Amino acid sequence: MIKDIETAQEFTTTTVALVTTHHLGKNNVMSAEWTIRSSIDPFLITVFVGYERATYDMIKGSGEFGVSYCSDKQGELAHVAGNHSGRDVDKFALKDFSTFKAAQIKAPLIESSISAFECKVVSEYPVGDHAAFNGQVVEGYYSQDAKPLVFHGGKFRHIGEIIKH
Repeated sequence: MIKDIETAQEFTTTTVALVTTHHLGKNNVMSAEWTIRSSIDPFLITVFVGYERATYDMIKGSGEFGVSYCSDKQGELAHVAGNHSGRDVDKFALKDFSTFKAAQIKAPLIESSISAFECKVVSEYPVGDHAAFNGQVVEGYYSQDAKPLVFHGGKFRHIGEIIKH
């Protein structure tokens, strides 16, 4: 093992999600690797969003968000969503983010993801330089055929075969 706290941060592995929001008549999408199921009962998903992000203001203002976990075919969408600001550009106009209408929130959800969830904010907590929004899941969707996109070592990656033990 190599001792290096800065480089070691690149060696966490996370799923990649597209967090969608709708506020004041505008949709936005943000790439987020810091999105996690945080409770089983009630079913909560927590998203971590930088205070300076347009997504922060939109979740804070609307009280809801969508989470679509990316399939391994959505790396380009995650790249576009993560490298442009919703304050400066309509990300949905930059790339074909195929969406579908959510049942209980105003934000759209992303088609062809491995799973997608509609969330209503139940709490917000400061976590260092980010806000943690805990969202109660009010609806969920999934695809049995899609494979997840993961982020490791600063790159998008596929998950390999199932390990038998």
